[in-house]
Amino acid sequence: MKKIYTGLSVIVFFLMLAASLRAQTLIYHDSFNPGQTKWSNYDDESSNTKLERGKYFLTHKKNSYTYQGVAVPIEDNRNYSIETTVTHISGTNQYPIGLAFGSKDVSNLYYFAISANGNYLLAKYDQGVYKGIINWTVSNAIKTGDNVPNKLRIEKTGDQLTLMINDQQVAQTPMVQPFGNSIGFIVNMAQTAAFDYLTVSYLDKPVKVVVNNPVSASIAEIAYHTDFYADDQNQWVWKSTDSASTSLGGGVFKISRIAKTWFSGSFTAPETYVDMHRNFLIETEAIHYSGAQNYGYGLVFGADGARQYHFWIASSGFYYIGYTENNDFKTIVNFTTTDAVIKGDNEKNKLSIEHKNGQLHFYINDQQVDTYPDINFTGHQFGVSVSSSQNIGFTYLTFGYLDKPTPVTNKDTVSIPKINITSPEVTRGLRVVQSSNILHVAGIATDPSGIFSVVVNDIQATVAANGNFTADVPMSLGENPLMVVAMNMNMKKGAYTFHVVRNNVSATAQANLSQTVSQGKFYALLIGVQDYQDPNIQSLEGPITDATKLSQALTTNYTFLPENVTILKNPTKHELFKSLEDIQKRVTPEDNLLIFYAGHGLFDKEQMQGYWFPRDAVKGSRDTYISNFDLIGYITAINSKHTLLISDACFSGSIFKTRSIDLADKGIQALYNVNSRNAVTSGMTEVPDKSVFMEYLVKNLNKNTDPFLSAEQLFASFKPAVMNNSGQVPQFGVIQNTNDEGGDFIFMKK
Repeated sequence: MKKIYTGLSVIVFFLMLAASLRAQTLIYHDSFNPGQTKWSNYDDESSNTKLERGKYFLTHKKNSYTYQGVAVPIEDNRNYSIETTVTHISGTNQYPIGLAFGSKDVSNLYYFAISANGNYLLAKYDQGVYKGIINWTVSNAIKTGDNVPNKLRIEKTGDQLTLMINDQQVAQTPMVQPFGNSIGFIVNMAQTAAFDYLTVSYLDKPVKVVVNNPVSASIAEIAYHTDFYADDQNQWVWKSTDSASTSLGGGVFKISRIAKTWFSGSFTAPETYVDMHRNFLIETEAIHYSGAQNYGYGLVFGADGARQYHFWIASSGFYYIGYTENNDFKTIVNFTTTDAVIKGDNEKNKLSIEHKNGQLHFYINDQQVDTYPDINFTGHQFGVSVSSSQNIGFTYLTFGYLDKPTPVTNKDTVSIPKINITSPEVTRGLRVVQSSNILHVAGIATDPSGIFSVVVNDIQATVAANGNFTADVPMSLGENPLMVVAMNMNMKKGAYTFHVVRNNVSATAQANLSQTVSQGKFYALLIGVQDYQDPNIQSLEGPITDATKLSQALTTNYTFLPENVTILKNPTKHELFKSLEDIQKRVTPEDNLLIFYAGHGLFDKEQMQGYWFPRDAVKGSRDTYISNFDLIGYITAINSKHTLLISDACFSGSIFKTRSIDLADKGIQALYNVNSRNAVTSGMTEVPDKSVFMEYLVKNLNKNTDPFLSAEQLFASFKPAVMNNSGQVPQFGVIQNTNDEGGDFIFMKK
């Protein structure tokens, strides 16, 4: 509700606000101010929405109903309120307008609503079937007529649900069992209503209930334990995305997922070291609140940036064991039925994994369901995860060793890891000279107890079971000190240091390359799609902003002229293809072309086909999408010197000939002389509206000081940051069947 407060009204407002904050804790609030809200406009044959003057206008055009909502995770054991002010604008005056709550989707929701002629009701739609809880009731608390605001408030206290209109209680009924955690608005039949705000608040302070989370008697030494009453150094709660959100309170860590594909998880921090090679026990208790019944949730273990193992159950009575590697699912034990799972919503199930005597044993509610041979874990992180659209809570997480470590009586006998660098070839002066801005470090670390981790200049190296390790480290011009630190299983560290001198490209070489590059122009087609016509495809906020930021980086720092950079905002499929055809007519064999896309995407694992969603895409109708096959055809037809495709969407797979990256030091001149058709993608996971991938791509373009920067070097410079700050694994490779000859796109500084 947008208002301007002056004079005495400002003082009164803040006194009222302070009083309300003492009694309540705000969970969610939106007053629909332009630029400060995620609620958006849309229009289709059934309904439309409009943000205007600090109000959210919702119109239904037919003889049914319209629902719009937002996910708001709420602790089930807390007392809370939901409030809005609704105004009937026009249309029929005898059908509901009001608050929807406890919603899963448009077919599964509860609502408390009024009519403009003075009635209220409480009802639900269950699988699209209407059922009244409190039928239409006349109330003099309702202000009737058009353009008259009414405040609606729902309060959940204990096991009771209180309904209020204009601060007057009109009804009380037993609390209902929510379908999900979405809250929003509903309008029935042909009418328009305006909502001033949406506020959700706790009515009480969290009460810490002492819960006895018994530690298994078999645990001899606890390495980690949390009862989820506080967010420890592992920072379990992360920033909400379009796919999922997390919350922590009342001794429960909750993951609430909206997306129906993939999974979301939260792991221990890398600094929380546990030894996955000792005999151990991992355990948690999970509660299925609502959502999909046939999809997995449970434990994650042996996790690192590339691989995570999962032990999941489904509330319909199944368990699953598998892992994800570079965002591909690998199944160990497919979903298998078991009577060990306590089925249904709001039921608790204990999951345990025991590593003992070279075997992994899997338990559900203390009943063993499977055994699997030992795994040579490369990661040491563990945690919990949830797939599909489910709301799951976890009450504790424990990692303990089943035996005591062998005591060391003489500290001098504890070994220190030995490190041998195999690449680059280190001279006796411990000095390396190179010209590339990326150094590929390889070597082997050895220790009798085994190698736990290797870090090169704060970059976590990939370590094999035999101690071989590799890491790609960015290099600055001039002197670069390198420190390789290996940690053994006794948590003892060994270090090796050397220096790398990165030489600048000679003035003659720069002049020669500048002359070569200047023979062609640099073109960019930057595509951002965020406003979708199909209401079943969620609109975004970031893509057009991302395209604009990329345009500024290219035209400010590199040899992209503004007249050769096109930003395509919310194109239809036809408009996007038309732009590619126009580019084809302009680009010559001496020119360079960068194509960028940000928006929704889909990857079909069965067909190994990726898709972009244009503005007129229809959910479930693939003939309205833009496929890899379409793009490859256009890219092949564009006769450029170099074409670089950057895609910030779920897009990987068949676009690539190879997903590997060769970081060998190559001459920039040689790379430019040979034609290329390469792609950089944000990976195969769902991309949040605020893209970490784009943040670091643009950041590294802006901070680059080298006169010439290859796409391969750019990718290597920001990939670690994206992986460390998101669940994404960016990919770089050659676009298949497009006449690539092995060169690379070169960004040339102004």
